[in-house]
Amino acid sequence: MSTKHSTHIPSQKKPRLPIWLPMIIVAGLALIGVTVVSGNSSATAASNFNPEVSGAPRLSADKEKVDLGTLALGQTVEVKFEVTNTGDKPLNFTDAPYVQVVKGCCAPTPEVGTRTLMPGQQTTVSVSFMMHEGMGGYHDFRLHLLTNDPSQLDKTVQILSNWQ
Repeated sequence: MSTKHSTHIPSQKKPRLPIWLPMIIVAGLALIGVTVVSGNSSATAASNFNPEVSGAPRLSADKEKVDLGTLALGQTVEVKFEVTNTGDKPLNFTDAPYVQVVKGCCAPTPEVGTRTLMPGQQTTVSVSFMMHEGMGGYHDFRLHLLTNDPSQLDKTVQILSNWQ
């Protein structure tokens, strides 16, 4: 007679992963994905830049002249120029931008966002000013942008206003 023996091996408990471990892995993979995508978009933006000039920096302004027209005394105005390096070498402001008074009075102090622009990079140069009683009349300001652009070391843009 044959006897069947049951050989039951007790199951060993498998070690369980802590619940937080898969969450960290998923978060890490998501972070890697975001980094890769944003890195590619930066590379795409840089690769889309076609320099206007090769072998040198080049300063380009979005406008050459701003005419504010007739303004009321006591009113504060702000004029902004967007400037871009359209060359293929770094553009540096060699000195702080300044305002020359051609007609009128009281030159304002310009502010520049950054003094070094890589190829394709843009920044803002802004001028804020106000005239009060005794300072009325026509004003002609020239904003000087001093850079290492060999074709125009001192680019000027104009701001006109008439205060009453």
